[in-house]
Amino acid sequence: MDSRPEHIPRVEIAPAELFDFINDFPGLLWRVDIVRNKIEYLNDNKIPGLGEKSGLLLQNIDFSRKVVLPDDFRYFEDFMKALRNGKTMATIFRVRADNNEVRWIKLTGSRDRRNPNYYIGFMLDVSDTAAIVKRIAEHDAEREAMIEMVDNPVVLIDAQTKTVIAANTAAGDLFEYRPEEFSRLNFQELYHKSLQQQMARICEELIFDKSWEGKLYFQRKNNTSFIGKASLMLLFLKGRHLYRLSVHDIETDDLSSGGLFGVKRNLIDNPDPAKLEHCAGLTRMIGKKHDMDQILQILLENQREKHYFDAIIYSDVYSKKNRVCVYTAGAPFAAMQQGQTFPYEGTIAENIDRFKLDYLLVDDTFSSIKPIDWALFIPHGIKSYFAQPFYEKKLIRTVLILCSKERNMFSVKDLGEYALLYEPFLKGLQNWRRWNRSKIKDKTS
Repeated sequence: MDSRPEHIPRVEIAPAELFDFINDFPGLLWRVDIVRNKIEYLNDNKIPGLGEKSGLLLQNIDFSRKVVLPDDFRYFEDFMKALRNGKTMATIFRVRADNNEVRWIKLTGSRDRRNPNYYIGFMLDVSDTAAIVKRIAEHDAEREAMIEMVDNPVVLIDAQTKTVIAANTAAGDLFEYRPEEFSRLNFQELYHKSLQQQMARICEELIFDKSWEGKLYFQRKNNTSFIGKASLMLLFLKGRHLYRLSVHDIETDDLSSGGLFGVKRNLIDNPDPAKLEHCAGLTRMIGKKHDMDQILQILLENQREKHYFDAIIYSDVYSKKNRVCVYTAGAPFAAMQQGQTFPYEGTIAENIDRFKLDYLLVDDTFSSIKPIDWALFIPHGIKSYFAQPFYEKKLIRTVLILCSKERNMFSVKDLGEYALLYEPFLKGLQNWRRWNRSKIKDKTS
């Protein structure tokens, strides 16, 4: 006799019933696009005592610091770190409401299993119970415990069949595969095809040496490539030989990313003479100008055909020093001091570099959870922006940001239009840096 428990059928919920459930749920339901740092609310429920400001807990760090009790703020910070890293977490903390009453808030969230770029969760008032409840997820498979305990990308591969059998969250972010997609992959789909013979030699070495380290040329789902320092180990687990691939020190690939002073011409989609002449005209206007105010103003005032950005920002990035210096042009930032400094953590540059994005497009800053959007863009009336990074010696060094006071002003189909600005901007940037170096030299001589 079959001793297995009877199968319990899944209940089919009609769309109207699901809609009612979302609206009737006693908390605030939300989801976050991790890459774009954009939050969406799935119902209109409010936290007692916070009312219309309930959503700001997840969006505005300054607001959170004001209302979350200082002793509990570390719990809130831990949750936000888990959100940014796409890790399942539940926490509880106290807030001081508008009437000075202390309320207990529970936050729970996890990565969307169908779309790993999204993180879904809810915020719930649990003041009636006032108990901290933390869910402990036990991994019954040792391979999951082995790879989820580390923050860097890790993949496990069957040494015999070369099929991928497990990958952690960071590997999903890096290679852009959903968890269920990884299980259908072969090892060779994760590295560049030019490495076939080299990988065969590495796997042979692993049989005798058990480990290997070196740089490899990897490939994402969308066929873009990157370079990373790889550590490969041969393991024996539950009767199977496995390769454990760990990736560190991810670098942009020079074959697919233009250097700071070597922007690829093919960034301009199907260039026509008018486009090329506009680009050349801007470059001539920049000429030998070395004042960053003038350089940015020229780009702002001489847009081609339509006026699609109201301000422009140059971010001078020093990631190792945790510093980003910002220079601007345009009315929205008129009162802002040139060269104002922001911490690198939480900036557009960090977000681009972390996910090795070719660019970042934000269509609504008010839906963002990035600290820089609330510290820089929203206070100055910027509702959408497009950011293009440039690299030097494989490090992100510069970000050019086009800003609009209107939502949804930038589009992927216009990437070629934005690329017309790169050559003249980089010429001006080269002038500006050369001039700054000469000033420093004069002072020390």
